[in-house]
Amino acid sequence: MRSGAQRGTALLEQLVGTMLALLVLGTLVAVVGTGSGLLVAVAARGETEDTVQLAVEALTFDVRRAGYDPAAAGVPAVSEARTDRLTLAADLNGDGTVAASSEETTAYVCALPAQQLSRIIGRQSLPLAGGVLACGFRYLDATGTPLAVPPAGLDVPDRSRIRAVGLDLTLRLRGTPTTRRVVVALRTSP
Repeated sequence: MRSGAQRGTALLEQLVGTMLALLVLGTLVAVVGTGSGLLVAVAARGETEDTVQLAVEALTFDVRRAGYDPAAAGVPAVSEARTDRLTLAADLNGDGTVAASSEETTAYVCALPAQQLSRIIGRQSLPLAGGVLACGFRYLDATGTPLAVPPAGLDVPDRSRIRAVGLDLTLRLRGTPTTRRVVVALRTSP
C-alpha cells in the first residue's frame, strides 16, 4: 500500500509543478505582451517626433534663405503671410528675379481639414506632415512683437516689417500628440 501512496504523492507533485509552470508561463506571456505594447507606443511617439522635427528643419532652411538677393534687386523675403499659409522668395540663381515655378518660391500651407502641413516648391506640392491637429504661423517684427494678422494676410508694408517667422505645430500620428513651437529669424543680408 505504501507504493500506491508514493505514486499518488508523485502524481500530486507533478500536477502542482505543472500548475506552477503554467502560472509562470502565463505571467511571462503577459509581461511580453505589455512590453510589446510599450514598444509600439514608443515607436509611434518617435515617428511623430521625427516628423515634427523634419517639418521644423525644412521651415528653418527655407526661412533662413528667404530674401536671398545677390543682385540687390529688392527681392522681398515674404510674399504671402497668413496664419495658415506662408510664401517665401529667394533669388537663388542671382538673376534679379524670382521664378514662381522654381524652388525660388516656397510656400507652407496648414490644411487643418485634411490634417496636413504641405511644402510647395514652385508648383510641386509635397506633404510634409500628416495627422496635423493644430498648425499656424506667427510673424514677429524687429522688437520681437507679434504682428496682428488679418484674415486676408499681411499687406506689403506689414510683410516688410517681418523679422522672424514662428510655427506652432501639433501632430498625432498614433498615440500621444506632439507639439512644437519654433521661431526662425529671416536673413539680414543677401
